[in-house]
Amino acid sequence: MSSFIKNPNLPEGKVSTVICGTDDKSILSFLKKQNISVLKNVKNPCIDPCVSTHADMAALYLGDGHILLDKKQIQLKSELSELGYRVSETAEEIKGSYPGDIKLNFTLVTDFIMGRISDADVKVVELTEPKKKINVRQGYCKCSTLVVGENSIITDDASIHRKVLENGFDSLLISKGDICLDGHGYGFIGGASGKIDKDTVVFFGDVTKHSDFQSIRAFLTKYGCSYVCTDDSQLRDIGGIVALKEIL
Repeated sequence: MSSFIKNPNLPEGKVSTVICGTDDKSILSFLKKQNISVLKNVKNPCIDPCVSTHADMAALYLGDGHILLDKKQIQLKSELSELGYRVSETAEEIKGSYPGDIKLNFTLVTDFIMGRISDADVKVVELTEPKKKINVRQGYCKCSTLVVGENSIITDDASIHRKVLENGFDSLLISKGDICLDGHGYGFIGGASGKIDKDTVVFFGDVTKHSDFQSIRAFLTKYGCSYVCTDDSQLRDIGGIVALKEIL
């Protein structure tokens, strides 16, 4: 039986429901084979087309069945409400170029919220009190962060890496450039991965082709995590997955 994931980005069992905006057939097929139901956020025509379907731009899971959506995600709000989720909407629409598009692009882990706090939608700040804020320069924080454990992350951004170390986290800083994002020079590790079980990370593409694969594997092993790949192509940033429910 599925239950709401209590802590964002930290499932305790097998993930059974996610939000994911991609149309990539190999990824959707992989998730289906894992018995993971996919709810889709609709394309946002008001931001960069290359990230307009990315779930990490449209939704922020707050835990215990509570989710904050871009107010334009009317269809997704209706679907989630019918399924018993508590849905809140952003105060403003997510639109325009950076930083207008990053109002929900934050990483929640244990008692912390990480991101460019000054550019958050007011609802993000309101609904995540009293979590400690880790303010970073990188506005695309969720895109740039793979949560491994309660106090451990992998990131491709130096400012995030430095800040989380200051706050008692263990962090692996990897190089940029080995992740595809159409229309851009490279994508980000958070958008190319996600946890689908307490001890399993999925990579969208083949993580063994990343130049820092040995370090990534060692870091995951350090925290008792294994990995799976959706296919044998190069890693690609699809906006990640927003995990909502799990089977314990």
